[in-house]
Order: sequence, then C-alpha cells, then structure tokens
Amino acid sequence: MSVTRARPFARWAVAVLSAVAVMAGNSVEAAFNYARYQETSLDDVLAMPRPAKGVDIKSGAPFKLEVTLVNAGGPCATGFLKKSMAMSGFDQVGAIGVSNCITVRSAKGRDLKVFVQDVVYGFLPREVKVGGRLTLYAVHVYTAAEGPGLLVNEFQTAQPAAPAASQPSETAMSSCGCWSLRDHPGIDVDAGKEGAPVGVMEDGVVVKVEAADQAPADLPVIGGCGRYLVLKHSYPNGAVLYTRYVHLGRLADAKGEMPAVGARYKRGDKIAEVGPSRILHVELRPVALGNTTADAAWLKQYDGIADMEWSRYEPVDPRKFDPDAFGGLGKRGK
Repeated sequence: MSVTRARPFARWAVAVLSAVAVMAGNSVEAAFNYARYQETSLDDVLAMPRPAKGVDIKSGAPFKLEVTLVNAGGPCATGFLKKSMAMSGFDQVGAIGVSNCITVRSAKGRDLKVFVQDVVYGFLPREVKVGGRLTLYAVHVYTAAEGPGLLVNEFQTAQPAAPAASQPSETAMSSCGCWSLRDHPGIDVDAGKEGAPVGVMEDGVVVKVEAADQAPADLPVIGGCGRYLVLKHSYPNGAVLYTRYVHLGRLADAKGEMPAVGARYKRGDKIAEVGPSRILHVELRPVALGNTTADAAWLKQYDGIADMEWSRYEPVDPRKFDPDAFGGLGKRGK
C-alpha cells in the first residue's frame, strides 16, 4: 500500500520518506500478562538444584526479577535454548526471534547471562544503562550445570510510569487489539531513522497507552504491535476520530514525559518517537454509521473495557479519508 497524496499526512512531525504495506497476521492475541510472572529473586533462581551432568528441561516457569544490568551483551549462541523450548512443548519456537544475551547481577552480586527476545533487545540497551536497575519478566527454559537458562520476554525500568487511575489493569485486558482485522489496518511510514519524532495529527486527548515492548508478546503467543498510543479527536461539528500510532520507541512528549491517559495535545505536538524498526504504523478510525463493529467476538473481548473503545470502529483507508471534510473544517493549509 503506497501513499499517493501527501495531504493530510504532511501534518505528522515525522520525516516521511515512503509508506509501504507490511503483511500482518489476522488473529486476536493475548496482551502481555505481567501478573502471571511470580516475583522471585535471582539469587533464589541461582540457588535451585542443578544436574551434575546433562540438562534439566523446565516447563517455562515465569519469573519477575529485579536485577542490575552488568553488560548489554549482544549476539550469542541460542541453538540449545530453542531445542530446549521445543522439548518442553513450547509452540511456535521458530517464530520467536532470539539472538542476543545480556548479563545481569543479583542482589547478592551474582552474575548470570540471560537470553532476550530480539524485539525486547531492540529497546533494552537503549533505555537501560550499564549499572542501571531493571525488572525482567523471564521464563525458565532449562537448567544446566552452569546455571539456569532464562529467556526474557519483557522488561521495565526500575521506576516505570504509574498507570492512570482510570486505566484497567493489565490482567483485565484480553488483547491489545493488534491485527484483529483480516487486512492491514492503516499504513506504515518509513521514518528513515529510529527516534524520529511522532506528532499528533489533530488536537486530541490520549485514551490508550500501551507501554509493553511486544504487546502482545508472551510465550507461546507472538505478536507485533509493540508500544502504541491512541488519541481521540473531537471536532466542532460533533464528529469523532480515533488515531493510533504503533511500533513506537520512547513514549515521550516534547517535555520528555510519557503521555498519560487524559493528557491533551495540540496538532503537531510530539507524543513519542519511532522505534527500532524505523517504521511508524498509523490508523484512522472515524466514529460513523456503518463503521462500528457488531462482531460478537469483539463484544466478548472488549465490551466494557474503557481504553479499548477505539477498537470498536473500523480503520479506513488513509489515502481516501479527509479529516478536514469529516470534521467540517473545510480546507486547511498543511
């Protein structure tokens, strides 16, 4: 899908070089479930029994670990990890990108090299300095004589931003709503570089903040949303439009603060930065007759979840949608 006209897309505060379609799956997938990870100390994991020889294959017990980053690492051998995952019954092992490791330190000063999913590694070294504290959400894949084999599925910095009081808990959400349609809902813009600023298309209020790097991305389900923001735009004529900005990197406005649900931004204001993929996915979802899903599956998953209301409205082809006409604003300048 290529963009054939610049207006209204010239409003974005991102250097748009081209737009390309990226094929995506059509299944609704589970949101990253932080709650299922049991808070455990890395020292306790390191103290678990080890085989004198050979390897004990584990069932993927989920651990939440508070650690210190010792080394941002890089490429490492992951063949044995993937074989162990297959032996323990993990599905879609081939779909899980794992090619990097980091070294972390426990509270008692013991070091361990752990595997990190590639989509997570794309963010972690950029956001956590060596010596910095972080929280790992990892699964226990195997234990060898040298120690446990852990795979990191997600991370948070030592002091993650507190969610707004109006937001439902992570466990209350059944999906992030990513790729729930049969086709690609929106356009992908090649920003040219990681960290390019993402600007608000219209004056609006933030209604959804997804800060998980993989949302969804929990074993054995693999998804492709990443971090994203949704804004609601209300026009003088009463029309309402939702816009969603996906595959984001740092969620930070011009003040360096993470956008919160309820925060208001003006047209062109920075709300985030483009992520490691250098691709910005954008959706336009107008609230209009004939554009509202009545699908029973949607109602079962999302009905009553306030910050998923935007997903009730089908995305439209951005090349054919004119927000000025939709909002009764006439023709504005770029």
